[in-house]
Amino acid sequence: MRNEIMKIITRSGKDGILQEELTKKYGISKSTVSTVLSKLEKDRKIIRRRVAGKSYRVWDVDFSPFPIDGILRIGILKATEYPSIFILGEEMQGLKIRVYENAFSLTKDLAEGFLDLGCSPLITQVLFSLVYRSIRINAGCGFNGGGIVKRKTPKIFGSSELSTMEFSLRRYMEEEKINGEIRYSPSPEKMIESLRNGAVDAIAIWEPYLSKLEKEYEIIRFENIFGDYPCCTLASNIRIEESEKFREFLENYKRVVDSIEERKEKAVELQNKYLGFSKEDVENAFYGYKYNWKLNLRDAINRLEEFGIKLTAESRNRIFNLL
Repeated sequence: MRNEIMKIITRSGKDGILQEELTKKYGISKSTVSTVLSKLEKDRKIIRRRVAGKSYRVWDVDFSPFPIDGILRIGILKATEYPSIFILGEEMQGLKIRVYENAFSLTKDLAEGFLDLGCSPLITQVLFSLVYRSIRINAGCGFNGGGIVKRKTPKIFGSSELSTMEFSLRRYMEEEKINGEIRYSPSPEKMIESLRNGAVDAIAIWEPYLSKLEKEYEIIRFENIFGDYPCCTLASNIRIEESEKFREFLENYKRVVDSIEERKEKAVELQNKYLGFSKEDVENAFYGYKYNWKLNLRDAINRLEEFGIKLTAESRNRIFNLL
């Protein structure tokens, strides 16, 4: 019965489920529900919150809109930009890693509290921070790592939405005076499919896809046009910033990022295991990024202004809390 109840709770996703529904809708006795939920809560598989009177709503910890004591949930994109996160996942207890196909979904979950930490594009995090006022940028992840893949003189481009790829692509199109169209894809695989079937002429994409596609197509790396640039940054939901677990994570994060080149073999192995990329693709793309937790505020602000975003002093102070 424990497994059955857990499946029901997990299926309820971000909405969670009222405890009484487990009895009324699924016919499970009150005593069984109470006993099982108490055990699941003790094992930190679920989280319960009183919502009205004596009613409780229950969530799987993966979908909880609240922080969970002793656990940090971190979102990353399907990219080779975050080898340190997988190493930390093996070294730190209570670190749960969730992989996303696009920056919009990841950063929205972070802003709404379904994640505690997130590695997603600087530009995406700033935009969500301006709207939600619930996330703060703490450190860098990777620099560079993106570019354009084209099969002919491009007029129609594919990109991810509200991302470093989109804004870098727009800047490239302006400088090259290309009056083209941008079409958005929900995942890198869909973007590549649109390139192969001719729906778009070129795509703006990241590693390891960029290095892999270099074998078939002409590519242009953004750093060769614009110089080094911050791609993704590490941000936190402000509700967890006072927690000891968060401070522990940041100290370990700096340590692991600083030693990532020495731990390349382990990093490649873990990305192969958890992301499904071949070891060859991960190794070929490893130096496509410059891994660094240090993020210079002035450089970040300059990059945002190149994208057309000028922050007030108040916004800068609220959004950035850099290591």
